[in-house]
Amino acid sequence: MSRRPSPHPGSVTPTAALTDLEPDRRTFLRGIGGVAALLAVGGAATACSSSSDSSGSTSSGSGGAGGNAGAGKTIGISLNGINAYSTYVAEGVMAALAGTKYKVVGVQNNFNSTTELSNIQNLLTQGIDGLVVLPADATTIGKAAQLCSQQGVPVGNALWPGKSAADKYYTGVADLDSVAGGKLIGEYLKKNAKPGKVIVVQGIVGQGFSEKIDEGLNASLAGSGFTVAVRQQAFFDRNKATGVVESGLQAHPDTTAIVAYSASMSDGIASYLKSKKITDLTHVSSDGDDELFTWLGTPYLQANRYYSAAQTGSAVAKAVRAKIEGGSATFDNPITQAMITKSTATAAVKANPYRYKTYAGKVKF
Repeated sequence: MSRRPSPHPGSVTPTAALTDLEPDRRTFLRGIGGVAALLAVGGAATACSSSSDSSGSTSSGSGGAGGNAGAGKTIGISLNGINAYSTYVAEGVMAALAGTKYKVVGVQNNFNSTTELSNIQNLLTQGIDGLVVLPADATTIGKAAQLCSQQGVPVGNALWPGKSAADKYYTGVADLDSVAGGKLIGEYLKKNAKPGKVIVVQGIVGQGFSEKIDEGLNASLAGSGFTVAVRQQAFFDRNKATGVVESGLQAHPDTTAIVAYSASMSDGIASYLKSKKITDLTHVSSDGDDELFTWLGTPYLQANRYYSAAQTGSAVAKAVRAKIEGGSATFDNPITQAMITKSTATAAVKANPYRYKTYAGKVKF
């Protein structure tokens, strides 16, 4: 397969929509390293900030507690691991709690389901009053939610895989239709890519997220001339994702497209493609982070299934807060998604910002 070098055209960062982005890639990478170091141990924060950042829309009420909302109460945040996406979810939670007196404690689980359950059990022992989760594993988080329910602790799931027996244990869920998301990606490929072999880089198998995208992508590509030659998880890690793509291209040099299920993985893949001067593949990503927008519109990343990580955290935090404060919690909170390219990125981010940077680093993990 020919791998033709070409000039690197201007990339896009939708600064008109999110003016406090850091578009320089090296600055971004240094920042994430600092965040990882800063969030390596458990910590707490008080949700007393205020900001003009949007925190999304949800009909969950606050219970009318006014300026005393959250006084003497603690909300836990359990992240599947640390990367840009998970920290944006936390920013959304903190935005939803802005102006309240909640104490917030955080844990991160190194993308390990055993650690996830143990950490949530520890939060319950500490006496949390509510919990927001970004799950590593759907089954494990269902068990954890059941434990919370038994202790009267409301749980918001920021990455809901869809209907299950565990739903009765959740107060609110971020309803991102990933089957539809997979179909969006498939339809983009059929219209814009050369039919052939596809390398698919999943997030975490067992989380429920990747499997739903798989389902939609498979349905869309059926009979289209595209075939999935490689499908492998990379735990939302840029280096693991690059390894999947590198070995996949070695085994299948006639690959025509790459699909990665997160921006964190696509960031590494795009960097790899650039380093190898590979410009004749169609690369499609999912979600969004600061670095992704420096690649979008280059020969190394053509399109993205976009939605806001921060809004998933904000929506379910509002539901948890409503339950604690005696209000009406909204269980199903739909999350908007769309395929974007360089030309449509700014409008999409303006409508649904992927992060609320004012709240960055407000809680340690």
